[in-house]
Amino acid sequence: DLYVRYKPMTELNLQLGQFKVPFSIENQIYGPTTFEFIEYSYLTTYLVRNNGKYDGIGATGRDIGFQLYGGFIERDGFNIINYNLAIFNGAGINIKDTNSSKDVVARLIVKPIKGLSLSGSYMYAETKYNGNEYMKSPRWSVGAVYDVRHWIARSEYVRAKFAENNVDAFYALAGYHFEKPWSVVARYEFINDDYNMLNEQRITIGGVYKPYKFLRLQLNYSYTMNKVVERNFNGINLMVSAIF
Repeated sequence: DLYVRYKPMTELNLQLGQFKVPFSIENQIYGPTTFEFIEYSYLTTYLVRNNGKYDGIGATGRDIGFQLYGGFIERDGFNIINYNLAIFNGAGINIKDTNSSKDVVARLIVKPIKGLSLSGSYMYAETKYNGNEYMKSPRWSVGAVYDVRHWIARSEYVRAKFAENNVDAFYALAGYHFEKPWSVVARYEFINDDYNMLNEQRITIGGVYKPYKFLRLQLNYSYTMNKVVERNFNGINLMVSAIF
C-alpha cells in the first residue's frame, strides 16, 4: 500500500494511490492482523482481484486508483451511513496503466445499531484475456456483520459475470472471543460457476491464541469438497504472526 489521504470533513474524504479495493466487506475492512482465519474466503480470494483464476490478475485485493469516501449521521462514535466511490486502473499492483479499461467500485454500508453493519457493493470491471482483448466482468455483493464484545458473525454473497460465465460465491462464519487470549471460529463457504472451472464447498474450524498484544498463533482445520475432480480434501494450517 502507498497512498495519500485528504480528510477535510467526515462526509467527504479523498484517497489517491495503491490500496485495497473497497468491494465487499472482507477484502478491505478485515486485514491479516484482524482476520479470524489463515485463508481468506473463496469470495475474497477469487472475486476481488486476489487470484488470476477468473480475473487474470493476482493483486492481493489491491489496485492503483482514487476514491471518495465518508460517513453521515453520527451516533455514539460511529456513522450510520458510510460510502466508498472509487476508480482503479484495473491492471493490478505496481503496474502502470496501459489501456483505457478502468474498474469502478461503489459500496454502501449502513450501521443501524452499534455492532451491526449491512453492506452492498458493485464493481464494474473489464478483464484482459486472449492477448489484448477484454471481456466485461461486473459483480455485485451483499453482506452483513454483527461484531460485539464476545461474538462475531459475518456473511456475504457475490454474483460475478465473466463474459458468459456466471460465478456465485458465499460464506457465513461465526465465532466467540473468550476473555483474552482465546478465540474460536467456524466458517462454511462455496464457489461455483457455469463453466465448472471451480465447484467447491469448504468447512473451516479455527482457533486463535494471542498471549501478547503483538503475537498471535492460529490453527485451522478445513474439509473441502471439490466436485470438479470429485474428491474431498482435509487440510491443517498453522500460522504465527508477530509485529515488531
